[in-house]
Amino acid sequence: MILYLAESLDGFIAERDGSTAWLSKLNASAADSAYQDFYASIDTVLMGRKTYQRALSLAGSYPYQDKESYVFSTTLHDTDDPTTVVTGNVQEFVRQLKRKPGKDIWLVGGADIFTDLLQDDLIDELIITVAPVLLGDGISLVASNLTDVPLTLTHTRQLDQLVQLTYRVEAAH
Repeated sequence: MILYLAESLDGFIAERDGSTAWLSKLNASAADSAYQDFYASIDTVLMGRKTYQRALSLAGSYPYQDKESYVFSTTLHDTDDPTTVVTGNVQEFVRQLKRKPGKDIWLVGGADIFTDLLQDDLIDELIITVAPVLLGDGISLVASNLTDVPLTLTHTRQLDQLVQLTYRVEAAH
């Protein structure tokens, strides 16, 4: 399972209100190409309810219709999109999903979900594209209860003015 996302140089994935408008201001044609390559390498997307709702508001329609999609939520029970809402144990669901054959799985977002899955050794890789912008405040990549997680840098790539860092998550247990 891979977490693939962009963040500001000071470590925020969105502004406090959830906006990612700062990303659209960047000249990121190389990053767009890298995203298309990554997107072709996956067949499943996972996300929390807030990320799902943000994706709908940005794209106008569900942007991952060609992928197997799961939304984790305790309040959302159904969608009009080709997604499955998962209301049960996230970690156990992900363990079962990872056992299935197929391409890579993309965790699109959800700081709490990411933190929980990371602490349970269910995230294999982080691909973080760092944008040359300082937000000063916003939504962090990780929830505040994250403990020490060892990572190994496996790849760096310059994408115009952005830098993409790929880390392998080392098993903590």
